[in-house]
Amino acid sequence: MATMGRLVVVVVVVAAALSLATSVAGARVELQQFAPSVNLGANLSSLEQQLPLEAGLVWGYYSKSCPRAESIVTQKVSEAIRNDPGIAPGLLRIFFHDCFVKGCDASILLRNSRGSELNDVPNRTIRQSALNLIDQIKAALEQACKGVVSCADIVVLAGRDSVKLAGGPSFNVPLGRLDSFTIFPTNALPTPFASFNDQLNGFKAVGLNTQDLVALASGGHTIGISQCASFQGRIFPNLDPKLNKDFGNALRQMCGNSGNTVGIDFFTPNKFDNQIYKNFLTGGALLLSDQNMDSDSTAWNLVKTWANNQGAFFNQFLSSYIKMSQINTLSGRAGEVRRVCAKPNNMADEFEPEIKLVTDN
Repeated sequence: MATMGRLVVVVVVVAAALSLATSVAGARVELQQFAPSVNLGANLSSLEQQLPLEAGLVWGYYSKSCPRAESIVTQKVSEAIRNDPGIAPGLLRIFFHDCFVKGCDASILLRNSRGSELNDVPNRTIRQSALNLIDQIKAALEQACKGVVSCADIVVLAGRDSVKLAGGPSFNVPLGRLDSFTIFPTNALPTPFASFNDQLNGFKAVGLNTQDLVALASGGHTIGISQCASFQGRIFPNLDPKLNKDFGNALRQMCGNSGNTVGIDFFTPNKFDNQIYKNFLTGGALLLSDQNMDSDSTAWNLVKTWANNQGAFFNQFLSSYIKMSQINTLSGRAGEVRRVCAKPNNMADEFEPEIKLVTDN
């Protein structure tokens, strides 16, 4: 009971320290105007109507070929998150880690004799439960509309639904992607220790900008957990001077074992909101990659703006999510609609090797 009492005190102290009032001045994100895109029946917001689409992607793509496709995905994701809220950040992470590597092509789901991206270090903490859910969604869609809905589109839809169901914005996504035939190197994925310039250069390489970086890489951290090993250097042997002292001392108590985990957003780790940016302003950025947003004036002004305006963050997040979902879209003979997400169709009967993931917390 004494230990429990100390932990409660630590949480209260940290909460008080991290919620200090901060003056918020910021940047205004200007929306570009674009011509309307092909729409097969989706009810688009005015913001969505302004967004450009890559060739082959369409709003409401499955409205005729598989009318229940999106509702099936939403139902399955909703049921899973109701039982395990931690699946939401798992699905969002799969989206990010798939799309950032050669585009949204479901290459991250491949696991066969040719190998798997899941074996690579950045993906070893992908949630097995989230991967299993995508396989379950695919099976349900194959029953409803055999050979129609790609695994890549499932990844995009499931990530979108996870955001909404965790309290974030509700939005449409353009669909019509194909699945890749092979895996790709994942060394381009940003690490928890990356400098701002390294992160921005990686984003620019795939056609994304500073707003996309702050919204997706840092904003996406509003839900989910991190292993203590990912920020150990900020608390041992000495506290990073940019960390709120009470927060840092609390992390030391929680991370005596580097295998422990902590909510990246200390206050609302299961709720998609703008609290993560408020934390940054009071010394509560958990990961060094997030702390490094303060090294660029444009990025830091966005942090300050979105800490004060959740609606502005939500609008940028949905725009950036849709933009990321269109990186290197596959079409024609460059891809296929896999029957099983783990294997190309010409290897569908092959044994699926077990992937040893680090955690499924």
